[in-house]
Amino acid sequence: MGDTVQVLERAMSLLLSYEENNGEFGVTELAEKLNLHKATVHRILKTLELEGLIQQNHSNGKYYLGWRLISLGTLALEHFSLRGQAIDLMEEILDEYQETVDLAVMQEEAILYVEVLESPQPVKIAARPGRRLPAYCTATGKAFLAFSSEEIRTRLFPREFQPFTELTILDVETLNKDLDASRMRGYAISMEEYEIGIHAVAAPVYNHNNDVEAVIAIAGPSYRMPMERLDKMGAVLCEKTALLTEKLHGITGIIRKR
Repeated sequence: MGDTVQVLERAMSLLLSYEENNGEFGVTELAEKLNLHKATVHRILKTLELEGLIQQNHSNGKYYLGWRLISLGTLALEHFSLRGQAIDLMEEILDEYQETVDLAVMQEEAILYVEVLESPQPVKIAARPGRRLPAYCTATGKAFLAFSSEEIRTRLFPREFQPFTELTILDVETLNKDLDASRMRGYAISMEEYEIGIHAVAAPVYNHNNDVEAVIAIAGPSYRMPMERLDKMGAVLCEKTALLTEKLHGITGIIRKR
């Protein structure tokens, strides 16, 4: 029984290693990432490949996520009633501003993108659904932190601040000041804090308990989203998320609590 659980844990770790980089990995790369023998990794890959969870690129011998995960992911998304409730409002925001609009929930100390509507413009910003990003240096994450209770906010603060750019906030005091400003405005802003050249604005959606259930954000190139435009977007975004909050009130069990 113990050996079976260990094999399952290793298989799960292998699949989850693709979360940060949804590309292709060779056996040696995965063995180093997981600190396992290459023979062990190879056996796990072949088992997952039989079930369609992993596929091999025969031109270079590397492995990537398999077709069956598409159907599993689609089934999982059907349980996110929030996504269905939000999509019309997100499309309205996309039509109005022509910038990428995303919907995210909090997962541990990171944000998890549930839906992304890409900008139709040639130069655009888009995170794929299922991607996880840090909370403290993204507009979406800061909206979660700013509008949650102090207890939840403290729990979600990172154990260690990582500098992604020169503008990344790296201490609790500065972050708290930024979050307080977000609460005063009603929306959170990030300006090249996670990635140079990207600005974003985000506002919270509340559930029936008045807890932050999700966040909708608009993201785009910094040259198209100066502070003045971010403020205008933020005001409209607050109106849209307030409408979504009204729709969600009385709906229980929309998203499994973090």
